[in-house]
Amino acid sequence: MSSKSHSNSGLPKAEVDEVVETWIDVLKIPTLSEAYIREDDNFFNVATKWSVNAAAKKENLSFARTFSVLKSSLGSGNPVVSTPGSVTVSEKLSVASKSGQKRAVLVDKAGDAEASSKIEYLQIWSDVTLLKTYNLGELDLHKSVYTSGGWGITMAWGERETKLAYLAEKKIPQIKSFYTSAAKTKSKGDQDKVKDKEVEDAIKQGEEYEYKQTWGEQLTGSYSSVVVVVDIETDEFKVLPLPENQFPTDINWVGDSHIVGTSYPIPIWRLGLIYCSNRESVIFSVQADGENFQTITEPGKACRSPRVRPDGGYLVWQERILDGAHDRARSINGIVLSQGLPSGEPRVIYESNPQNTLPVYQDFSRNCWSIDGNTLFAVTPNQGVMICLAITVGPPIAVNKIDQVDSLLWVTNDYLLVTSSTTLTSPQLRLLSISQNYQPVEISESISPIDFPTLKRLVYGEASPPSIFHGPTIASVPPKSVPLICYPHGGPHSCFVDTFSNETILFLKLGFAVLRLNYIGSIGGSRDTADDLMGKIGDRDVKDCQAMVENVLNSNASINPEQVVLFGGSHGGFLSCHLSSAYPDVYKAIAVRNPVTDLTTLVGTSDITDWAYAESGVDAPVPPVQTIIPTPRDLVDAEKYIRASPIQYVANVQAATLLLLGSEDLRVPSQQGLGYYRALKAYGKVAEVRMYPDNHPLTKAPVRLDNIIHSALWFKQYIR
Repeated sequence: MSSKSHSNSGLPKAEVDEVVETWIDVLKIPTLSEAYIREDDNFFNVATKWSVNAAAKKENLSFARTFSVLKSSLGSGNPVVSTPGSVTVSEKLSVASKSGQKRAVLVDKAGDAEASSKIEYLQIWSDVTLLKTYNLGELDLHKSVYTSGGWGITMAWGERETKLAYLAEKKIPQIKSFYTSAAKTKSKGDQDKVKDKEVEDAIKQGEEYEYKQTWGEQLTGSYSSVVVVVDIETDEFKVLPLPENQFPTDINWVGDSHIVGTSYPIPIWRLGLIYCSNRESVIFSVQADGENFQTITEPGKACRSPRVRPDGGYLVWQERILDGAHDRARSINGIVLSQGLPSGEPRVIYESNPQNTLPVYQDFSRNCWSIDGNTLFAVTPNQGVMICLAITVGPPIAVNKIDQVDSLLWVTNDYLLVTSSTTLTSPQLRLLSISQNYQPVEISESISPIDFPTLKRLVYGEASPPSIFHGPTIASVPPKSVPLICYPHGGPHSCFVDTFSNETILFLKLGFAVLRLNYIGSIGGSRDTADDLMGKIGDRDVKDCQAMVENVLNSNASINPEQVVLFGGSHGGFLSCHLSSAYPDVYKAIAVRNPVTDLTTLVGTSDITDWAYAESGVDAPVPPVQTIIPTPRDLVDAEKYIRASPIQYVANVQAATLLLLGSEDLRVPSQQGLGYYRALKAYGKVAEVRMYPDNHPLTKAPVRLDNIIHSALWFKQYIR
């Protein structure tokens, strides 16, 4: 190998540098994470928080910007917007009150004793100054405050903005070994004996290695949650005494007197929750002092995303059946509230299944009600784009579809604050005028680093949502000169939509075309098609993907059929592995992130064992068995797992295979990829593994930086 070549890829250093520098440039494009509005007589002051990857520091950085929009200019089509410079922020969580005049901010800093110990502080800010600071470590009421998106709303303001509620990890007794060399404290007098007894009762001896169940992938620090209520005026903190068998999440206030939320009854075996809307859960109500806990919904359903109407008189939530599909369409249910408590019976106000309605697949935004309480907003994927449904609760129900809404951030009397993007343009802020049929007013500019003509084409297979092709226009390149990356999504009950994609931009800038594949079983179509795939993975989804790949190859003269590669993660990795073995003459290289390769072992090692049951068509156990059994129960089940597994067909693979694995992945443990790698090597195939200290998505800043670069280099090397 010449000195000009990269030791790992065999590529010239100039090509390696091009990939690295291009990816770093793409990661400089900021993405919006949150925003709220502080309104006065003349201005909408839109406070925003953005995130950007700092490659040199190998971490994600957050910064704040405020857009001051002159109200009188909004009708002109050319709004006057003032934007001061960006300011970096280091907060873990920031929640604005309904008026936007107060913010609750969670920050942390290293403890004095050891740098690895973090102390959390809760700060209360007004528009002009810091009002309060609480050292949560000194209060010692609970462990870490929840900030994960997996738990929905983890901090919320009461109606009068004098009370705050938040979720935190429950404090547990101190644990010590059976043996310690520390001297025992001798008590002096009866009072000291009482104190010693209290201390001893708070210590669990010999339990440091007890197995404790969490909620799986990305939620490994979550064992037991508590709701904490803070009275800002009196500085009183109260941990609500909720039932021990409930795990409360996603909390909302009803006025200042009650809290509603989602709760997961703790089962004998906790299955993973992240990405899984099919777990049994209930909507609950409790007084702000912890009294009168009651469930609003019946057991045996999956209920989530409760949201209270601004006047406190109505509650809505999303509901679906308990079954094997880890995501599917949800109905919207509601109930009248009277003095904070349910009044009457719940009713379905929007059903996702009938053909005359658009299915809802995504949780409600924090702010999802119009100020007058007449309209409920739901953002959801639909036919390859993100839309917002404006549902007039009625009766009668009326629905208005608003296109190109990635997320709903804030609601005022007259406007919705939203973000919009496309695959090739970064998110931009928009105000949608409620009175003018949601006409958009742009208040920030989007960014696109693509400086050459591109073609976008929708490709249809068995799925209702289309696959999305991006590549150079045919007129701008010679025939058969463009390599193609085929990119099936994970899930399988997920989807690709035409929203901002760093990876797609990178690959396009490097000269590839990209086909992002939505296949049978994908969500986001005109109907829920999850059932069409269950029991047929590894077959129907594979054939569907291949048909769309052939469609593109046969209809686009610019694509080089000798330079087709595969890229995917999780179930997308599963499909990529299947495609490379089923059609070995088509694919030259494959880069897969944490792929499912062997269902016979996945069923016993994944945090969602039920996935292997449902997707391979194995029947769930019936009573007296109380939960999923993590092993094939007989040869019939074992055969279904084997037939669905890519590892069974590894001898047919011709493509050079790069496996990008997370050592902390609980969803698809790294042994899946390692087993596949060993099988490939046993047959003399070209294969390589990259192992990262990360979990399933591989999105930690340094990991994301590295694994995408290696994927691009791998493709460039093996299409030469």
